[in-house]
Amino acid sequence: MATFEIKTKHSMNVKGEYIDGGLSVQISSMFANPMDEKEKVHNTFMRVNGLDLNTEGYLNLGYLKFKKN
Repeated sequence: MATFEIKTKHSMNVKGEYIDGGLSVQISSMFANPMDEKEKVHNTFMRVNGLDLNTEGYLNLGYLKFKKN
């Protein structure tokens, strides 16, 4: 199982809260692309940063990038 760091690419506004580009979380995944587990990424951003990227439409590779650690 690999560990990935997922970061925001750009600054964004999530429900009135300004988020800088580069905000990151770490997840482990059995997939080569952790974005295949969108629910896991969503839950991690909610737990760590309190951000709901899913309802704002930011939970995709247009707004997020990842790298394997």
